Amino acid sequence: MESWAVPSSGSTSFSDESVRLKELKVTESIYDAFLCPLTKSVMQDPVTLENDQTYERTAIERWFLECSANGRPPVCPVTQMKLESTSLKPNIALRNTIQEWVARNDAAKLDNAKVYLTSDVPNEVIDSLNDIKSLCLKSRTNKVKARTSGLIPLIVDCLKLEERARCLALETLRTLADTEDENKVEAIGETDAIRNCIKSLFRDSRKERDHAISLLYDLSKIPSLCEKIVAINGAILILVKTCSSHSDNVNTVQKADQILHNLESCERSVREMAENGRLHPLLQRLVGDSDAIRLEMACILSELVLSNEGKTTVAEMGALALVRMLQSGPLAGREHALKCLCQLSDLEGNGQILVGAGILGPLTEDLFAVGVNQLPARLKEIAATILANIVRSGVDLESVIIDSDGNTLISEATLYNLLHLACNTGPSISAKLVEVLASLASSPRAVGQLLVSVKNAGATISLIQFLEAPLGDLQANSVKLLYHLSPLMGNELADGLRVTTGQLGTVVNLIGTVGVTEEQAAAAKLLSNLPLEDVQLTKALLEEQALSTALKKLDELSQGVIRRGTSRWLNLYKEGLVGLILRFTYVSISTVVVGPAQEFNLTALFTKLLTTENNVKVQQMSALGLANLSSYSNFLSEFPETRQSWSICPCFFKGPVKLIALCPLHKGKCSAKETFCLVDAGSVGPLVACLDHNDVSVVEASLRAISTLILNSEDMEKGVQVLRSADGVEPILVILQENRSEELRQLAVTIVECMLQIEEMARSISNNYNVVTALVEAFKHGNNDTRQVAERALQLLNKIPSFSGVYSRTK
Repeated sequence: MESWAVPSSGSTSFSDESVRLKELKVTESIYDAFLCPLTKSVMQDPVTLENDQTYERTAIERWFLECSANGRPPVCPVTQMKLESTSLKPNIALRNTIQEWVARNDAAKLDNAKVYLTSDVPNEVIDSLNDIKSLCLKSRTNKVKARTSGLIPLIVDCLKLEERARCLALETLRTLADTEDENKVEAIGETDAIRNCIKSLFRDSRKERDHAISLLYDLSKIPSLCEKIVAINGAILILVKTCSSHSDNVNTVQKADQILHNLESCERSVREMAENGRLHPLLQRLVGDSDAIRLEMACILSELVLSNEGKTTVAEMGALALVRMLQSGPLAGREHALKCLCQLSDLEGNGQILVGAGILGPLTEDLFAVGVNQLPARLKEIAATILANIVRSGVDLESVIIDSDGNTLISEATLYNLLHLACNTGPSISAKLVEVLASLASSPRAVGQLLVSVKNAGATISLIQFLEAPLGDLQANSVKLLYHLSPLMGNELADGLRVTTGQLGTVVNLIGTVGVTEEQAAAAKLLSNLPLEDVQLTKALLEEQALSTALKKLDELSQGVIRRGTSRWLNLYKEGLVGLILRFTYVSISTVVVGPAQEFNLTALFTKLLTTENNVKVQQMSALGLANLSSYSNFLSEFPETRQSWSICPCFFKGPVKLIALCPLHKGKCSAKETFCLVDAGSVGPLVACLDHNDVSVVEASLRAISTLILNSEDMEKGVQVLRSADGVEPILVILQENRSEELRQLAVTIVECMLQIEEMARSISNNYNVVTALVEAFKHGNNDTRQVAERALQLLNKIPSFSGVYSRTK
């Protein structure tokens, strides 16, 4: 900018403009002697030829090369005089004169730019910034002049203007910061430049962010300025955000990362970086610094709320150091370590890392310690929480040694200590320890050892009493533990639930609460696993409204009423509900079972479940329920009494006698609700459809239910006819041939033997050589009962003599 025109318009008053014009310095015009005849530009390295003509060195050298390339002798470009020599003589005097002229003009331009930086006309400010930048790039002298003439504060003020001016100001400041002299760079830091750079990082302009990051990067190389960067609110946050940005260019992201690396020398920045997710500086100090620094870092870490990614990072880098702090050192350090480890253990994937770091030993030692060395209760609760989280993560703990005696977490001594502490401490710690035991009990390999420990410690009643604990977590965890133990100690739990007061009702109430949770599923499964033949328990459950509660919840599930909860536990919950309902089909022919089963029409319910549910366990239990109920039908089906209609005169008798339809199977009045008749309930078709199910247990239960149509009917032939009408004969023959299980084979052989007693069926089956072969195999390889029935079947087919009597039943 060699001249400055007076603006034609703007907000500046005429008097202000006059003052500004007086401050402007006039630049000297270009002298002709300064211009190269070839380039018409001011020469920087003037040289003289033998004829005293002066040119810019690079220009005349290029001229001589062109002459040589064209096969012409070298001549002077101006005079066209042939030159004897192409030697060049530096014109030192002219060069110095030009440099002095340039320096005077550059100084004047910088002074003029300083004047116009405060202009209210945007274009004047832009031109000034462009001039300052180009002049500073031009020479080191101009940089020094710009720094010492008060330009830096004025350039920083431009960071408050519009975007174009801000970008140019950032570029210009970066040019001034490009020096190895820290004192000169600090001059920029003394202004509001750093704060405005941080503001620029929050703006939308990518170009502005790039320039701001570049300037901050240069400033962050100075230790004293790092403190100022860290002191600005939001600086660490936006730098960390930029490091993870996908919208900024790679160079900007790398510089942001380097800035943060430079800032790590500031102690204050370590906490702020950790709070904003950059954990490496803190972890490096935690792992490799002095005890005092490690304690401070652990304290900071214990106060942070970590993301899942952060938990993984801390576990991978700092778990070993935290475990060592847990093993030794002051109580404050152990407390910080426990709090950190508790948060890390909350992430399932960290379980293996923490176990690998050796956490189980010091953790159990702190839990079981007594006397002066024991931890305060609040810290024991944290330790118990960590242990619960680790066990819940699914890590294989059977081979992990936790003490000098070689015990593991599932050793008898350890389990005894866990049970003893759970039964003799506060509810908060008990809740976590019972959660540990419940997680161990969910492992097929650990549940057996835990069962032995529970019995040896006499802890069954205590665990049952936890069902009425006021603390919800303790109650929920005890339900889960008892559920996992119930398949192995159902009788003991049934006895305990009968003799204690209120616990059975508590479990039933838990099943009936809103939603579908893990605790509800565990409660339902617990009750369904208790001994089915326990009449007293069944009566107690009826008194607690267990049947009506289970039916209500099952109905809500089928109608989609229940929305709160998670589908994760839905199948388990359904299995528990159906299993609980199933027990009310097991206890002989008594009003204990029959009355409620009739009242709630369980035959229709099981038939519906068989056709609508995809859950294999639910299908299997539904078929079993139908089998159990169908076995009562003969006893419940009654021949209706014929009322004698008489009159003095028969002619007064009016109307026809009402005929009552009788069940062809049971020879009496039947219904699905009152007599559990499978034919009336429409259950035969669904049961036959299950005979080709992939799951053997479903097939076994369905075939058992079907067998009642023949074995428990008044007319076996009618039962076979019902089966034929439902296309059930062929699937049974296929089952016999497939021999998927011994129970299936025995049921199939029994039904086939009944079919063979019907002449028409015998003729049809005798022609099926595969069936005959299957009967022979059953006769040869089946269990004792199967062989007896197979023998009778083969006798009916005349395959063995009727007098063989090998397995014939005793007459």
